[in-house]
Amino acid sequence: MSFSGKSRRQFLRNLGCVACGGTAAALLPQLRMLGTALASTSVASTYQALVCVYLYGGNDAWNMLVPFDNTRYNTYAASRSGVYDPVNNPGGLGLALPTGSQVALQKIVDGNDSNSATNQYFLHPSMPEMTSLFNQGHLAFVVNAGSLVRPITMSDYNSSSANYPSQLFSHADQTNQWQQAYAMEASTLGWGGQCGDALSAGNSYKTLSPCISVAGANRFEVGVSTIPYQISSGGLTNLAGVCNPTPCSGVSSSSVRDNALNTLLAETYANDFAGNYSSTFQLGRELFNVLSPGLAGITLNTAFPAGNSLGAQLQIVAKMIKLSMAQNYATRQIYFVNLGSFDLHSGMMTGNNDHAALLTTLSQALNAFWTCMGPGDVDAQSNVTLFTMSEFARTLQSNGSGSDHGWGTVQMALGGAVRGGKLYSNGGGPITGFPNQALNAPNNFPRGQMIPGIGVEQYAATLAQWMGITSPTDLATIFPNLGQFGTNNLGFV
Repeated sequence: MSFSGKSRRQFLRNLGCVACGGTAAALLPQLRMLGTALASTSVASTYQALVCVYLYGGNDAWNMLVPFDNTRYNTYAASRSGVYDPVNNPGGLGLALPTGSQVALQKIVDGNDSNSATNQYFLHPSMPEMTSLFNQGHLAFVVNAGSLVRPITMSDYNSSSANYPSQLFSHADQTNQWQQAYAMEASTLGWGGQCGDALSAGNSYKTLSPCISVAGANRFEVGVSTIPYQISSGGLTNLAGVCNPTPCSGVSSSSVRDNALNTLLAETYANDFAGNYSSTFQLGRELFNVLSPGLAGITLNTAFPAGNSLGAQLQIVAKMIKLSMAQNYATRQIYFVNLGSFDLHSGMMTGNNDHAALLTTLSQALNAFWTCMGPGDVDAQSNVTLFTMSEFARTLQSNGSGSDHGWGTVQMALGGAVRGGKLYSNGGGPITGFPNQALNAPNNFPRGQMIPGIGVEQYAATLAQWMGITSPTDLATIFPNLGQFGTNNLGFV
């Protein structure tokens, strides 16, 4: 029979009825029917993967990485409205981390700076794992990065709104600009997805997207021809009452639901939406049949932290990487995971989910993932680079119990290929080095929203080039504003 006369609404209702007991939604990322404008990158022989950890809400990165020397620390503490003291200042006005024995244990030295008066920092006491990885040379910090139209000074900012991104302190807009690596206008494409467009030719199992999300829909992984494949941190879930996978297990061969679904999917649809919905659904079932038994057979020797949502996401990423390498599914993959609740306008220093607790979750999850990538487990530390993104840092100045939306921020890159033990803070623009944190500094707004010295394009293009996007044409296509900046490779990986 033909479905040419059936409405889209009726088709969706019918298909929803047969799949309502399962998790069909997880198998149905957005539909896209476009060609690709990117050249195919030459086929790579070795496996490489990027893992994006998005910190939703705007991580207060200036309390993640703090100057250790007295002069700069005192400036930092003054701008943060004083040192937090729960005994003598229980209202929590001050946001600066105190110095002391615990902070001394978190001390790091910037390998890019030979001046002992300015190269010393400490990490938040909740991140001892990251301190260790930095000192071992596996972790790098990219300092004062943000969404930019072009490198600017305060004078440029004040002279014209064309010099800076629109909706500058908006969560949604800045998230989009980080994920698309382009601040000139809104786009439906992400830079990870467009990298997938260029790199997918080298992947042998074409059914599996080069972009895989364990954190739901995201703009970052949407390309011109790349649709991210979505799975959950718990892995893949079978459709209830349906024969999936094949051979059938636990479902009667005369199952009404199974027969109805197979009948619907076997039809030829004149309606484009219905036809693409059907083909995408079938694609999801095929991927389940292939990946589910494969993942079930993958074991990891590393213990991920219990009760850690990010750790659970990274654990399934580790399993997917191990499976993809074992089965030779791909030579290039891009993963997306997230951790939320960083929008701490209040309760930044106190509470069950304060900034310290979030950084503990982050540090322990990243450390477990690094360990899992090592020898004796996945054995791919040099093949996998994990990096963070977050829409902005927060105001240095306290609002009373938290901090508000800022601009320039600090990001991390972790991996065996990372040139770690260093801070990367020179993007070739007018603002270089670790930023002056005084509230009246030329690069700082009155409440401590830092003007970035590195553009998102530069950060993203550095990672893309490590993945093999080296064609000037492809770089210009994925990052159309990259030419505005002093360098297209920051050198941290």
